[in-house]
Amino acid sequence: MDIVQIVGYKNSGKTTLATRVIEELISKGNRVASLKHHGHGGVPLGMKDTDSEKHSRAGALIAGVEGEGVLQLSQQEPWNLEQMIPIYEMMSIDILVIEGFKNKGFNKIVLINKVEELPLLESVTNIKAVISSVSLINKSINYPVFKRHEVEKFCEWLVHIHLKK
Repeated sequence: MDIVQIVGYKNSGKTTLATRVIEELISKGNRVASLKHHGHGGVPLGMKDTDSEKHSRAGALIAGVEGEGVLQLSQQEPWNLEQMIPIYEMMSIDILVIEGFKNKGFNKIVLINKVEELPLLESVTNIKAVISSVSLINKSINYPVFKRHEVEKFCEWLVHIHLKK
């Protein structure tokens, strides 16, 4: 399973880009899944005040609920990416698009909107491309840079050059 990680600061366009990438990858015949980091603090919507939460409070190590194709799992300790990825692999996914988890070492697409966000390019690893609203001419970089309005060009690069299929 290939993994593409999209990282950037809050409101940088990660979800918009992830959606476009997913649509493009699917249009090329790939089985695509996504995983988003809920970096806003607290429990994501849908788990609070549920029977599953009651199961967790009773001591269940993992509590799950399924309905209408939605599976929600909670556990006593926070999930880590290394636990979640095998779940996706079991589902015969070709490409997993991860949004967030910027400190993990997967192939990254970095979104930059403002000059103040440029230090992100030095704090993350495995950068494969950047989509930026800011000029990077004076930066010494070894990866392609796409402008914000070149999302279609970026998706083409990703599908035809970077990924297997």
